[in-house]
Amino acid sequence: MFSVDDFARLRFLEGRWKGEAPDGTPFYEEYDQPEPTVFRSRRFTDASFSEHSDGSAITLQDGDVISQWGEFTWRATSIDADAASFDPVNAPSHFSWHRIDDRTLEARQRWTADGKEQRYTITLTRVTAG
Repeated sequence: MFSVDDFARLRFLEGRWKGEAPDGTPFYEEYDQPEPTVFRSRRFTDASFSEHSDGSAITLQDGDVISQWGEFTWRATSIDADAASFDPVNAPSHFSWHRIDDRTLEARQRWTADGKEQRYTITLTRVTAG
């Protein structure tokens, strides 16, 4: 069970970030907290952050922290001041965020394919603070 204070630890995500997709394409993300129990993520195709292509929401619901992106849902298993981990509810992978320093964030994914665990890490660099 997570509290509003636990949920607030996700503030390390706030701001604008630049990353590189597995195919080498740059992408830009913005995380903000429009409400005490909602964080949202919006993905942009260019550094102007003018038009978002998709997004997701992380919400505190009756003690659970739920991340939803399209048809996929994850539930938080841990949240601290520098990291958060989510297990799939109806999604293909586990994911986590890890703050390396004030300007660097890692998004890590784990999944199973052909009976073998697969992993991928994307490094995000802060563009501006939230």
